[in-house]
Amino acid sequence: MRYAQIDGNGICFADSYLSGEVNANDMIPLDENVISPLGKKYCNGEWQEVEQLQLPEPESDTEIIMQSIAELELQGLEAQQERQMLAQQMTDLELTMLERGNI
Repeated sequence: MRYAQIDGNGICFADSYLSGEVNANDMIPLDENVISPLGKKYCNGEWQEVEQLQLPEPESDTEIIMQSIAELELQGLEAQQERQMLAQQMTDLELTMLERGNI
């Protein structure tokens, strides 16, 4: 049997085929030839169109991947700068020790 499942506001959020009969207030039986009522409101035995909220477009997978790559490259550059700074500090320390005759 085919059912539409509605939320507390009567809005259909699922259109399902179930193996048996269901007796629940949030499960509305559907005929096989009825167009899916997803997003519609069930009111007094009728499906009504409701204004759909426009959700912002999610970033595409490509944009997310490119952003992640850019962040990783930036982290790599920062790590390289830190290594160079540490190498310079070690060189300065070695020179100081040589000048004092500690090596």
